Amino acid sequence: MIKKYSIWLIALWIVLAGSPVKSVAMMTDDDDDWTDLKEDFLPDISFKFRQERPVIEPTYLISMVKHRELNSTSFANLGGFDLRLGYAKKEENKYSKSLIDYKMTCLFVGYNSKDFATSKPETGNIESSILRFGFGDKEGLGYEVDNDVSIVPYHATSALWTRLSVNTLPADTLDAATVNLFNDTFRFGKQAEAGILIQFTKNSGITLGYEYSVIFPRHLFWYWAGSEVIDGIVQGATDNFVRAISKSSPNAAPIVAFILKNGISYGMYELRKKNMNWPFNTAPAMTYNAFKIGVNMAF
Repeated sequence: MIKKYSIWLIALWIVLAGSPVKSVAMMTDDDDDWTDLKEDFLPDISFKFRQERPVIEPTYLISMVKHRELNSTSFANLGGFDLRLGYAKKEENKYSKSLIDYKMTCLFVGYNSKDFATSKPETGNIESSILRFGFGDKEGLGYEVDNDVSIVPYHATSALWTRLSVNTLPADTLDAATVNLFNDTFRFGKQAEAGILIQFTKNSGITLGYEYSVIFPRHLFWYWAGSEVIDGIVQGATDNFVRAISKSSPNAAPIVAFILKNGISYGMYELRKKNMNWPFNTAPAMTYNAFKIGVNMAF
């Protein structure tokens, strides 16, 4: 058996070694096409700690938790904090010197509680706390206002795990059963965020964002993978469309990218409220929404 595999490996090496060498021009064109294909349709799973600048981003947020199958009660509003730690890269857009490409790859952890909320819970509301963590990317096409001063509308997505801890289960039996699917256990989900990063200096800025996330009652891998492939294809096609706009109308590209990419993510979020792995007929997801303000510190 080993001898058989060795013969096949030698044959493969001969074929590859004997392949014709392309011209430099052809290689350059093919490399550009491959780079565009990777950027549009293939996920970045390398988690590049070599990216240029370490970033710390603490965030305060006002959050709301909901589930479409809660009939007689609702969750009390929460407040909390997230902390993102990662690496960011900002570089001149290759189609326009007035635009910049921004990408931050990060880990994050967060905690939410009624103690940090801006309002007191109403009578009968479900009081809870949330512990969560995850990893993901924040990407945007932005405007360079001046040296080290930029405005970047962004779109962010992350894989996250969320632990909901409820103080007291609802009296209604059906509502209690719904909440129990998520109570006191970490559940997988997907985070998405639309926002704007305003950098005042090379090392500091503020972020304003709105998060819309779904939390799954269980993780069905193949259904989830199918749903993510559809999402990824649509987002990749959008990236290609935005690239074309960057070539012809660069000043419009950041706004178009912000609207389209976040619009697609929000549409998927709405569909996953009913079917967590849309378009497949699966259980409803719990939703998590938050208004966020944070400080972006680069080193």
